[in-house]
Formats: sequence, structure tokens, C-alpha cells
Amino acid sequence: MNKQLLIFLALSLFACGGSLTDEQRKKMREGSEQQAIVKITDAQITEAAFSKGRAVMTGLTSHAVTDSIAEAARVKIHWLEPGAKHALEIEQQLIDAYINSVIVGTTMHDNVQKIGVDSLLYTQAVVLIRPDSSVEVKGTWNIWMSKRQLILSMAKK
Repeated sequence: MNKQLLIFLALSLFACGGSLTDEQRKKMREGSEQQAIVKITDAQITEAAFSKGRAVMTGLTSHAVTDSIAEAARVKIHWLEPGAKHALEIEQQLIDAYINSVIVGTTMHDNVQKIGVDSLLYTQAVVLIRPDSSVEVKGTWNIWMSKRQLILSMAKK
């Protein structure tokens, strides 16, 4: 009798311990996708940065709260006006370049800069065209992105 009970107990333990729930399977798949090696060129990363920056700018122009947009997009958003004291050096260089392009009369476009090995900076100038056709740079939106987050979002598409 003890022998049968022991065999029944052993079979019960083996039957219960070998399966994963759907949630556990999903987490394992996501983990393996993040560990997968994917070849992505610098051009693809730059294009993804332009796309993400433009998408974030669309949200900013609809007067939504910048903190919530930044959190949802997993970016840092920084508004910079000409002559601001709180500007980082790269941000100041970019706003100066936009101001110089107004002086020279060239067309201003949005911009992506590689910052170090793990970040990208998307910048877009906000300009005011006056009735006398003069142009003033009001400031720039600077959107800091993680290269890693961009690559992970590209892999999911």
C-alpha cells in the first residue's frame, strides 16, 4: 500500500512540474527576441531617429504635455531658446547653426546627430515669419533618444 501511494505521489509531482503558462511563454519569447542578433545599418538607425523625432514633434504641436509625450516615447525632450544659459554645448551649436542658416537664407530642416555611442539627438527649429518676410528662430525642440531603444523598436516591426 505504501509502495502504491509513493508511486502515485511521484507521478503526480512529475505531471505538474513540466508546463509553462502562456504568460511565461510570452516573457521567454520577448526575452529571446531582445537577445537576437540583428544587423542594422547606421542609415537605418538614422532614418528611425528621424521617424521617431517627427512623430514626437506631431504630438508636441498638438499642445500636449511634454513630460507625458517623453515618457510614452521613451525620449527626453528639451526646449531651447537662443541665448539660453541651460543649453548643452551640442544644443547651443545646433541652435547657432539654425540662426546662421536664417542669416544666410538657406532652408532649415530637422536634424539628427549621433551623440557618443549610445544616443541620438533629433532637433527641429521653430521659426516665426514676420509680415515683412523676416525670419526669427524662436527656439529648437531637442529630442534625445537611446540608440538601443530605437534598435529594439525597429526589431519589433
